[in-house]
Amino acid sequence: MTESDRSGLRLTGGVFTLPILELFHADPSTLRREILGPDGRLPDLLHGAGLVLDMAHWSDAEAEQLGACVASLRDLGCTVVGVRQASEALQEAARKLGLATLRGRDQGAAPPSAATQAPAAVPDRILDQPVRSGQRFYARHTGLVCLGVVNAGAEVLADGHLHVYGALRGRAMAGVSGASNARIFCHSLEAELVAIAGVYRTLDSQHPLWSRPAQVYLNEEELHIIPLQT
Repeated sequence: MTESDRSGLRLTGGVFTLPILELFHADPSTLRREILGPDGRLPDLLHGAGLVLDMAHWSDAEAEQLGACVASLRDLGCTVVGVRQASEALQEAARKLGLATLRGRDQGAAPPSAATQAPAAVPDRILDQPVRSGQRFYARHTGLVCLGVVNAGAEVLADGHLHVYGALRGRAMAGVSGASNARIFCHSLEAELVAIAGVYRTLDSQHPLWSRPAQVYLNEEELHIIPLQT
């Protein structure tokens, strides 16, 4: 094959973790005020990352407001890439804005048949070395066990549970493919961000369980962080 015969394109698939912003109203000014918070600063998670808008609480009558809300978010520096849990009218409004329609864990194909519901168990992936800043490890279809520290700027993800037997200082995400019963367990909670099944929370040293053993779980779309009994 000569150089001129080669295609200039290659289409592949990938798994990416995107923050999801659940919108409970269609007022751009209120949205701007709430996302900035009392300190008037955009959360670090939303800088330079693709943002998905969850439209489950919007009615068709509010579709005309989507453009103003997206414009307000982009003005703040957010990169809005798509919507999920949107009605046909909201999907059409999103398409006109150049946004993709993404499928969340509450949307998609019919439940799998009984023959496909119980795949063979996959052993947890084990990392026996510290996870350095800038590194990213994803345990697909299984859990992840980190025997050392997860440093600031690192990212660990798992479709199942996530265990960290050292300090957890980076970003930790369990249930990445939508398993809302997945949990995060760590011996020292110092994370920049934790997430279960796409629901995330940023943390800082003011959290009451900072530097203590903790577990994170999801209940009714809300993250809970409680002490880990050791």
